[in-house]
Amino acid sequence: MAKRKRKKKSAEDIGTENELMKLKMMAEFGGDFVGSEDISPEVENQFLKQIITFHKQHEKSKITTVYQYIGEPEYNHVNDMTDKEIKKELKRMFTIMTKNGVSLSVLAETPDREVYRFITEELFKHEIEDVKMKGWVNQFIYEEFHPNAGYNVKNAVVYCLQSIFDKGSSFFEDHYSEEMKNSIGLSTDTEELREKITAFWNEHRQVKLHQHEFTSVEIDKEAHTAHVVCNVSYKTQKEKGKRFKIENTTVEVFLERSKYVDSWWEIKQIICDVIG
Repeated sequence: MAKRKRKKKSAEDIGTENELMKLKMMAEFGGDFVGSEDISPEVENQFLKQIITFHKQHEKSKITTVYQYIGEPEYNHVNDMTDKEIKKELKRMFTIMTKNGVSLSVLAETPDREVYRFITEELFKHEIEDVKMKGWVNQFIYEEFHPNAGYNVKNAVVYCLQSIFDKGSSFFEDHYSEEMKNSIGLSTDTEELREKITAFWNEHRQVKLHQHEFTSVEIDKEAHTAHVVCNVSYKTQKEKGKRFKIENTTVEVFLERSKYVDSWWEIKQIICDVIG
C-alpha cells in the first residue's frame, strides 16, 4: 500500500509550532526566547529544534577530552618530524578535527611546528562536553591559550584607526579605557572622543582609511602598557562626484591591558591632528 504524501505545513502552522516550542523551552530550561521578523518561520523552526536537541544531549553528556572526541587518531611527537612532515601532518590533523566537530583558529602568524605542538600536547588534553549533533562545532582560538601581546595591541590600534578614518564605522566603548586622556594628557571620556570623530567626519562627504604602517610598537609586559606609532594615509571626498584626495598623518596610541581579559587591550590616549 502506497504511503500517503505528508501535507506540507503552512507558514502559520510552523509559526504556531515555533511558539509552542518556545513555551516548552522556557518551562524546561528557563530564559526567554524572542523571535525576529527578519527570520523566516522555517529557519526559526530549525534553529529551535537544534536548541532542544542540544539541551537534551547536554543533560546526558559526559566530560571527555578533545582527543577522545575526535576518535583518538594516531600521531607522531612534534620532535620526531621534519618541517615538511609537520606541514603534512598538521593538514591531516585539521581535516580530522573538522570532520569531528572541532575547530581551531590561529589569528597571528605562528609557525606550523608550534601549532602542531599545541594541538597534540595541549588541545588534545582539553576537556569538553561529549555533545555531538549536526552543525555543532567546538571552537578554539590559539591566542586564548597563548595570548600574543603584539598581535592584540596591533589589532586594537587597527580598530582605532578604522573608527576614526572610516566614516560611519561603529564606535564600541568597550575598546577604550575608563581612564582615557586627551591629546594633552587631561582626563576625557569616550563621548568626547566620539564627538571629535564625528566633527572630523562632518567636514567631508566621505572618509576612508587607505593605508597604515606601524613605525613603532613598544610593549611593557611588566607594566601591561603599550605605545604605538602609525603612519596613516586616508581618502577624503568633499562633495559627491568629486575626486578623492589622499591625505597623510601620524597617529600615536597609548594602550593598557584589560584588568579582566589578558588578550584585550584598551586604548587610553590617542594623539592625532584630525581629532585634536
